[in-house]
Parts: sequence; C-alpha cells; structure tokens
Amino acid sequence: MIEFIHAKLQYDQNRIFRRLHIDSGSYVHECSEEIFPQLESLVREKLHMIHCFRILDTPLQLGIPDIDRCEKQVVCLSSCGPEILQAADALIQQGDFLEGYLLNDLTNEILFNGSDQMNRIAEARVEAMNCHLTRRYSPGEGSVPLELQRDLLSCFQNEPALQHIHLTESFMLAPEKSMLYIFGADPRNPKRSVEHDCSQCPNVGCFFRMEGSSSYFCE
Repeated sequence: MIEFIHAKLQYDQNRIFRRLHIDSGSYVHECSEEIFPQLESLVREKLHMIHCFRILDTPLQLGIPDIDRCEKQVVCLSSCGPEILQAADALIQQGDFLEGYLLNDLTNEILFNGSDQMNRIAEARVEAMNCHLTRRYSPGEGSVPLELQRDLLSCFQNEPALQHIHLTESFMLAPEKSMLYIFGADPRNPKRSVEHDCSQCPNVGCFFRMEGSSSYFCE
C-alpha cells in the first residue's frame, strides 16, 4: 500500500540567504526580505508537492548489501509539479534573476524538508513492526547506479496520482524536482536518525550541502 503524507511547508529563510551568499545588511538582502512573502505565496499556489512511501514485504534485489539483507524495504518518492519550476524559469527569463533564484531555492528547501517529515513517519511505521531503518540510499549518489530509479519508480506505477512522474531515457526523474530513495528495514538494524545528515551524505558536491549541520530539516 502507498501511504501519502501531507507535509507542512517548512523552510529556513536565513539558510536560503546563506546558500545564495546574500549577506546581511546588503542591498540585496533588503530586497530579498521584501520580496520573500510574495515568493512564499507563489509557492503555496504552484508547488503541488507530493510525498509518499511504500513498505515492501518482498524486498527488491538492488545489489546494495545493506539494503538487500533486510526483511523489508521502504521506497520513498517526493516531487513537485512542473508549475513551480516554470514560474522560476519565467522570472529568470524576464530578467528577475533574484526572484527566480530565490524561488528555486525556496522550492528545493521545502521539498527536502517535506521528505524529512515523511521519513520520520516511515520510521514510526517500521518501528511498530519492530524494525529499524538503514541509512538512505539514492540512485545516482555514491556507488548506487542511477538505473535503479527504474526499479524504485516501478513500486508506484499503478497509482493514478503519480502517473505524471516518469523517467527520461537517461533515467532522470521528471518533473525535475523529484526524488526517489530507499531504506532497508530490519530488526537487526541499530536505531539511527532518518533526518538527512549532510555530514554522512556521499553527494559531497551538492549545492544544498550544509557543513556543520547534522540535519537538513529545520523547525
């Protein structure tokens, strides 16, 4: 069964400003604070965010030892509709670069935070089954082949609400702002945090990497 999660729109404005190198006290910072409420309204109108997961009692064999040895697996999907990406692109094309970059980064932060909310719910579900999760594995990160996107997405193929999410010929997800990943779940696993930990993530070149921060999620 696929479980859909209604995630809250959560973000850290200061974190976004730091990532975009918008310094406090600058003219750009002043402008950014002024336009941010409008961008939040645009996000609420056009984000169309989906978060869902499925617990597999018959595990997939993916060639990832930490996952393959587990009794169960949890496949997770997070996605935003194409409308928000189109809105950010439109702003940039008309020369409103600051607004476009802020909107794009705000969208990514909300999507990441929503996925962390989903992970905590998935963690609670498997703990009720006396299991604990492994770390998160994402196709295309580290040694995990990108082609595994096909196997993970197949877990959601018969759900009408997800029919717009598909893979390109190069195994990239569309809409672009989408994420697929998997946890193993097993009674032998030690309990660990499921919030995204940048210090443990193999994607060291990620633009959203926050050094010195144990988790991407922010209350």
